[in-house]
Amino acid sequence: MMKELTELLGTIAVSDVFPRLGWLVDWATGLDARVKRMAAKLDSIMEMTITEHEGDPGKDGEARYLLDDLLSIAKEGDQGFKLDRVDVKGVILDMFIAGTDTTYKTIEWTMADFVKNPREMAKVQSQVRQVAGDHGGVLEAELDKMNLLQAAMKETLRLHPVVQLLIPRESIQDAQLQGYDIPAKTRVMVNTWAIGPERFLGRTIDYNGKEEARRGCPGMAFGTRLAELTLANMMYHFDWELPGGQDPDSFEVVEASGVSPGLNSALILAVKPL
Repeated sequence: MMKELTELLGTIAVSDVFPRLGWLVDWATGLDARVKRMAAKLDSIMEMTITEHEGDPGKDGEARYLLDDLLSIAKEGDQGFKLDRVDVKGVILDMFIAGTDTTYKTIEWTMADFVKNPREMAKVQSQVRQVAGDHGGVLEAELDKMNLLQAAMKETLRLHPVVQLLIPRESIQDAQLQGYDIPAKTRVMVNTWAIGPERFLGRTIDYNGKEEARRGCPGMAFGTRLAELTLANMMYHFDWELPGGQDPDSFEVVEASGVSPGLNSALILAVKPL
């Protein structure tokens, strides 16, 4: 469902460009019907999940999950603001959309870059196994000592940002940029791939935007840590190579299209346990 949803998010709707006539084209091409079916599916899942949590709030009303906290706020407004049922669904859906594709595609792209560069993968793997030792796996507390793994993932995110065009923004006032007049209410698309390396020059920020927290992703630290921990354990427990003795130079890394582009074809690797 998330795959279908991201495909829809990346589809160009004619009504976005030609509002007066576009709705007719979107209806004729079936896009309108696809969007409505997807909205109904998502709402059905959200409604079922919310109903389950409302019927089982936990012992002594203690919140066990984020959804329990959100429902508590919606019911009591106990955080100084009020959420309704639609708001709760929106927050959970944001987490599904932003936290599913981005994490697994970062892992997949990093592995693709590793098999294209086996010598670099060997360096990362050696450091991971040296730091983790023989206690059977990588602990989260050990990740900060694995600077080669972190550097490899940063390079992957620079080359293959999981969201190349950020979610569309809208300018709130008339502005001028490099000689171009941009009226208020203009839809703005930010190309993160194009500004990849330059945005770090002369600044003490990491790719998680320590100086840009106001509009930063609240799940960045969690998603990054999860990807690092998964990759570290994959490096620790297994040796990886292309199947059938395929030459890494013959392995083509081709991006798919869409809002969150992954590999055009599934990454299939041969794995040997440590």
